[in-house]
Amino acid sequence: MFTPANFSTASLWQVLHNQLSVEKNSAVYVAFSGGLDSHVLLHALSCLASDYPFSLCAIHIDHSLQRQSLTWAGHCQQVCDDLSVPLIIRTLSIEQKKGESLEAVARDARYAALAEYLPEGGLCITAQHRNDQSETLLLQLLRGAGAHGLAAMPASKDFSTGRLLRPLLAFTREDLLEYANKHKLVWVEDPSNQDNRFDRNFLRNEVIPVLRQRWPGMDKSLSRSARHAASAATLLDEMARSDLLHCKAVNNQFFPPGIACLNANLLAGLSSSHYANALRYWVRMNGLSVLGDERMQSLIHLLEESSGKGSVDWPGGVLRLENNILWLCKKTDEVQTADEFLDWILPVPLQFQNFELQATKVRGEGLAQSLLDDFTLRVGFRQGGEQCRMPGDYGSKPLKTLFQDLSIPSWMRDSVPLVFLDDELVAVSSLWSNPHYLPGPDEEGYVFSIHHK
Repeated sequence: MFTPANFSTASLWQVLHNQLSVEKNSAVYVAFSGGLDSHVLLHALSCLASDYPFSLCAIHIDHSLQRQSLTWAGHCQQVCDDLSVPLIIRTLSIEQKKGESLEAVARDARYAALAEYLPEGGLCITAQHRNDQSETLLLQLLRGAGAHGLAAMPASKDFSTGRLLRPLLAFTREDLLEYANKHKLVWVEDPSNQDNRFDRNFLRNEVIPVLRQRWPGMDKSLSRSARHAASAATLLDEMARSDLLHCKAVNNQFFPPGIACLNANLLAGLSSSHYANALRYWVRMNGLSVLGDERMQSLIHLLEESSGKGSVDWPGGVLRLENNILWLCKKTDEVQTADEFLDWILPVPLQFQNFELQATKVRGEGLAQSLLDDFTLRVGFRQGGEQCRMPGDYGSKPLKTLFQDLSIPSWMRDSVPLVFLDDELVAVSSLWSNPHYLPGPDEEGYVFSIHHK
């Protein structure tokens, strides 16, 4: 991103149009806190909206963390009224759990709220500037981040159904302050920005001024370093996608869509740096927090040991290895089972916490309707000792053997719904139907299927 000498509406449009590919007639939503940075951004965009027509709306998020928050919301409303810009005010209730960073919780809640208002193809524009980029990069460096973390804040990224843009990364806070004074803007000051208990504030107030005094050009240099890290991160992602394509395993359609799998043998055949990079990318692309170094080493050890079975879990996710397949599951993908049998009257779907069992009529397939309509089925989960009858007089085989034949991993078997008529097992979810209940070629039958919520 280029470095203009001064901030102005013209230089802002140059960044938006030339660098970030913003077109006329875009739907633009500004995250407006009422502070200096977002006020300058909103003011400049409102001036541009008439010359380069696009729809403009401001969104103010009240985190309810400061006593003055209602006053700030009123200030934002007055500013938007003066600029003839519509304003959405959203009040949040922040719930901080033990061990969580208040900054991180508030940030995640803020972006989640912003995403709710963004239409398809819309642009959410935030006011982080080059000084903020320096703070972010230094924080990531102190946390031991890799290339993706050191890339700091991207100027553009996919967000909800549109994009998130940060055009002010090309400008310093001093540039914005000069613009604000020139246009006699009035803004609010958040007193929490002076609270040095927060890491970012400590860096901003105590550390960076000393660094900037010794290295006056540090913000420009750190911004360049972030761009180099972003290029390296992009290259690592390209390598990861190629490696994952090589290691892809076929997922059983029975499993929830959120569960992904890889061929562990092919993965272990890569160099250690390649498969560690591929695994981090795989986890991140499935919406989970990245594994830390300790968890990654545990996973690498699991892949390399001879037993070929085990798991590694961390907050929000778990990786399971079985039969040379590595499964990635979100904690929410764990199917909630019932302790007791449930009665099922066909064809009404049977509801569970995160899936439902459905029955569909299909001619000549599944379980004969004529044999089931006058009965109430019972649905439960594996207790041990269940048998699956074979065709004709060939006896039966254990349910465990059926699971093995169908490559259902052991960790999933206790959550597979079993359908009984009296005490006889007549179906194993969508995986198996008792052949002794098979309808004739022209007879209606019930075919069962699982639908995950």
